[in-house]
Amino acid sequence: MAHLMRSTPYMVHTTFQYGGAQGKRHRLREGMMWEDAPEYYSGPDFLTYELDLPRALVYPNGGTVGSDGTLPFDKRASVEQHFALVHHQLAQVRNGLALAKATGRILILPRLVCGLDRWWAPHSGIIPGSAARLPLLDCPADHVLDVERMGKVEPLLREHSFLCNPRTPASVRGSVAQLAGARPEAGPAASAAAAALVRQIQTSGSKVVRLAAVPDYRAVLGADTKAFEDKYKQYAGLWCCNRPPGGRGAGHIWYDLFADIVPHTDRHNRRWEGPWFPKMGP
Repeated sequence: MAHLMRSTPYMVHTTFQYGGAQGKRHRLREGMMWEDAPEYYSGPDFLTYELDLPRALVYPNGGTVGSDGTLPFDKRASVEQHFALVHHQLAQVRNGLALAKATGRILILPRLVCGLDRWWAPHSGIIPGSAARLPLLDCPADHVLDVERMGKVEPLLREHSFLCNPRTPASVRGSVAQLAGARPEAGPAASAAAAALVRQIQTSGSKVVRLAAVPDYRAVLGADTKAFEDKYKQYAGLWCCNRPPGGRGAGHIWYDLFADIVPHTDRHNRRWEGPWFPKMGP
């Protein structure tokens, strides 16, 4: 609302967010309105990457893109298109978390994009009565990640605005190494490239390493993937809501950090033997 009205708020109430106290705190951090202790901003070291975001996923139905990057409402994404967009980004977040874990760094999230807004009841793309425009080019992390389930997020990640925050010291913002990274592929060649990248990051003297591409988590972790999968699949959030068939039952759909992996088991122990598709509940 403040952005739309071109005004500076003097009070903020974190109502429409989805991660309990952690979600509220992270949402305020994204807006650079939460003041953490100095060590939150100074280290240890950080990892970030350039988000791969194909235009065809952001604007799957064409249309004239406005100066603010949004579309006419009738060109909004379908539920299926929204999940394709978000899952493409969540796979990169997952890979980034694995690489951060392997290199002893903290992941700085990218600015996420969502095709549809989120609410607590069925809707047609935005919260009824709101002035939101689609796609959401500044989609809050708590829309798609279960930051409450993560518990203390501080050892894992930082908000997308972290390097823009004036509280982040110049010694961090000015110490950025740009590396090519590695393509998100699996296999022996990919594992060798990922191992070389891990060594390169570990020996970097920069506070922040920024990658042009993030390698696949399987190439980074090698045979030690099950523990990572079992833990991190719990961090997927959900989207709400579609109207359930017959008007009864769950209308929400859970995101899946491993939707691109076949086969895999999601956070609700559902086994996916084929391509992922939006599935309501549980």
